[in-house]
Amino acid sequence: MKNGLSLFTSIGLVAMIGMVICCSNNVVPPNTVDKKDGDKERSIDVLRMIYAIAEEEEMKVMADLNMGGGMLYKKHTVDDVTAQYATYIPKFHKRYGEYASFWGWYINNELTLQPPLETEISGFWRAIWKSAVDECKKVAPESVVTISPFYIMDRDKHRGFDFLEPIEYEQWWAKTLSHTGIDILMLQDSGAEHLSFFSLEDRRPFFQAFKNACDQAGSELWLNVESGEIDADSWDEAVTMEQSKTQEWVYTPTEWLAQKLELAAEYGERIINWGYYPFMTPTASAGPFLFSVDGIEIPTNLRAESYSSYRQYYEGIKDRGIQPGSLTKPLMRGTLWWLPVMYEGWSEEAIEKTIREQIADQKALGFDMLWIVNAPANMEWAIGKEK
Repeated sequence: MKNGLSLFTSIGLVAMIGMVICCSNNVVPPNTVDKKDGDKERSIDVLRMIYAIAEEEEMKVMADLNMGGGMLYKKHTVDDVTAQYATYIPKFHKRYGEYASFWGWYINNELTLQPPLETEISGFWRAIWKSAVDECKKVAPESVVTISPFYIMDRDKHRGFDFLEPIEYEQWWAKTLSHTGIDILMLQDSGAEHLSFFSLEDRRPFFQAFKNACDQAGSELWLNVESGEIDADSWDEAVTMEQSKTQEWVYTPTEWLAQKLELAAEYGERIINWGYYPFMTPTASAGPFLFSVDGIEIPTNLRAESYSSYRQYYEGIKDRGIQPGSLTKPLMRGTLWWLPVMYEGWSEEAIEKTIREQIADQKALGFDMLWIVNAPANMEWAIGKEK
């Protein structure tokens, strides 16, 4: 998944010693701010707006935790991370857990595997993820904890990373999900590379492997179907564009997106999305969301066209029953919303108006869930304004 700030950069993968490669996410520093919770004092708080509006609209919200990035194990010990979760999670829940829309948490560590699979690094991830799940369940027993990993489809190692067979993903994730208690794995459907020429059949064995892992662990598999992709006809073209930083990101054409959704519906109990931002949001107004990818802004007219195209598809099948061989309808239920902290100079009324417009546009596509990333920074900004 990508955004204009390169926080989710999985096309530029970083090799991790002995075990994984992962997105070059920035590591969120320890949450050590000692400020009042602001439970009674209601200043501008964008997250509170989102939870409140979602409650009105009978939508669910899941927000990310405060420890992001795939290189986390190089910067903190298990005890460090566990202590941070023990501080952050109750604080976040105390502030926002009152809303009926408060539904779940997102572990913001995007990663995939590289051999050898069973090292101390595997133990690190399992330990910190278990601590996150334990803390989340302690404050909100009915809440769910999610994660959204990817996989490598580059069998010939064009980009230098090892290819693992689907069974290897199945075995590692079955063990990891069983140990940690993560409720939902939201698999990125286009792998690490997000290339337009990957076929449905390229994806299918990986979907099956992750479904098997979830079934073995008692977790749910969701598919994170991406509506943005790098337009490339071959590996040679893709690698050349990557090396020259000229990747051409485009909206996934709705006809092709529909096929991806149909495949996802065979394996996933629900379908979530990355790509509404920045490829599909129809509004031209500024706001706490992104219009760009790799620093290139997607024009308003193209975003509006993509939105309308998908909406036409949605309206055409929304009342259709679940098809034989599928677990759900081939429809996206929500999207990842990277929420930059950029509210200086905004009035509370202007922020709320913008948030309501965004949520209304998403609900018109049948979305019933809001997937918020960068929640920790937004909470801290709101707390700072209460001083």
